[in-house]
Amino acid sequence: MRVQIEPPPCRLDSNSHVLPERHDDWLIESFPGKDITMLRNLATDHVIKLGKDHIYDFRSNPTRSTNDITFGFLVLKVQIFLQGQNAWVRPNGRPGDRVTPSTLLHHRVQWTPYFQVDLTPFAPPTAIQIKLQYRLWSEEEGVPLLIRIASNPDGSGLAQELSGPSGVIEQMLMSTELYFSLSHPKVNYEILAMGWKDAL
Repeated sequence: MRVQIEPPPCRLDSNSHVLPERHDDWLIESFPGKDITMLRNLATDHVIKLGKDHIYDFRSNPTRSTNDITFGFLVLKVQIFLQGQNAWVRPNGRPGDRVTPSTLLHHRVQWTPYFQVDLTPFAPPTAIQIKLQYRLWSEEEGVPLLIRIASNPDGSGLAQELSGPSGVIEQMLMSTELYFSLSHPKVNYEILAMGWKDAL
């Protein structure tokens, strides 16, 4: 069986620049039923191994099929990258969606500089611990959602890191300020006070 792949493989030159798209035929050398599906590119001889969870769907292509050879399409939950003799995969957002090196760079963790949050409206100066609820979101799909909290502006001192769209922070206090950093410039945040503990 020979298939074309959706999304089409992303071909890169030696400088990692994207080359024009090609819809090569791939020969299925081992088929689902095993945990690994082996594909061979008939034009370039690249070989790629796909896990069962990498394949979203198979669709036939009867206009190209003959009595001897069956053609079809594999819709993947990963993007295949080809560079020189190398081949590798990265997850995509939705089955069939393309991923480019610029997308990968854009969606990598890119910590923002620490910014100060004044706790005076949330807790009295005598508080030694505060409990905060945070919420993180982004208008852009695939942006990582993490937050760092520290007692000093350089990110040191009673520092911690949490991940996910929401959660609860329990932080010891050294002053009436805390410092926060977000995992990407396109992450939006909301922080609410849930309570505090006094020194007395």
